[in-house]
Amino acid sequence: MSDLSHISDRAQRLHDSAIVIDTHIDTITHLLWHDHEFNERLADSRVDIPLLREGGIDAAFFAIWVDDKYDQNEALQYTLRGIDVMFRTIDKYPDDLAIALTSADVEQAKREGKVAVLLSIEGGRAFSDDLGVLRQLYRLGIRSTTLCWGNATSWIDSCNDEPHGGLTDFGRAIVSEMNQVGMIPDISHVSDKAFYDVLDASIRPVFASHSSCRDLTPARRNMTDEMISALAEKSGVININFGAGFVTREPANVHLAHLNDWDNKDYDGWERIGVADGEIGPPLDALIDHFEHAIDLVGAEHVGIGTDFDGVKSLPVGMDHIGLMPIVTDLLLKRGRSEAEITEVLGESNMRLFREAMD
Repeated sequence: MSDLSHISDRAQRLHDSAIVIDTHIDTITHLLWHDHEFNERLADSRVDIPLLREGGIDAAFFAIWVDDKYDQNEALQYTLRGIDVMFRTIDKYPDDLAIALTSADVEQAKREGKVAVLLSIEGGRAFSDDLGVLRQLYRLGIRSTTLCWGNATSWIDSCNDEPHGGLTDFGRAIVSEMNQVGMIPDISHVSDKAFYDVLDASIRPVFASHSSCRDLTPARRNMTDEMISALAEKSGVININFGAGFVTREPANVHLAHLNDWDNKDYDGWERIGVADGEIGPPLDALIDHFEHAIDLVGAEHVGIGTDFDGVKSLPVGMDHIGLMPIVTDLLLKRGRSEAEITEVLGESNMRLFREAMD
């Protein structure tokens, strides 16, 4: 299945009527590194305006991915460039895109037939260890931040790098300030200990913008059942990552994409994370298994979608781009999931979180 020709009428109606949210796409990397017309079908991308329309996407967190190669000043500058390119893209296509700063903005964009653009950062080093910088980034439109990426920051451990034993005291101040201004802490990429520390430090719900279930795929970036349950107990949401390495049924990391290495002379951020590697991914059923596992564990009201499109190099067979999102609705219906459950997964779970954590 690689198109929408087999989608049932019931699935398409449900998908069209629901609010559909993707909490993590890395498309800003493409916009930054390769100048193109975003309203045209792009041969080498998973996301563009035509595909957003075909997929029935009502809102998405467009993440500014900050490579660990950058120092703090470079990370901040790169983040500002990402904010700028996205606002310029919205200005260029005002009939299709609208900036969203609140949950009400997301709802308004849907009523107007536009895609709501929410801005996030992938990599907390962009804060430059400065709460004032955090506040200014919020004023510039940032509404969520993945607290780290591949490496630890000076205040939180990543799942690959654990020098601090979790979240430091300054890291707690970061989380507190995010709560204060209405920026959602995103625990994808953090270590297990840091995850529990963030839950303890946050007085508002947090989410995993693009993580899947470790019980099914034992990758470090995925979440254990205990973590998913703890997240749900604090009104959080796990958003299932579509990347092949996060949902494979085979031994851990068989499909996990290897990032391209680039020296400073040849560095291209889009080539590093976004360009497909040609590797054949797992079957679509493996992806749906992750949705079902999380729903069975904590209920659909704590499960959502965080595809990681344009940030992974291999995907389940038949889920090549965001325009195919109705397939998820169709397959969940065929698994016997109720329309109410599917509506939660498609977006209502995250809309509830937005109201509690962001507004």
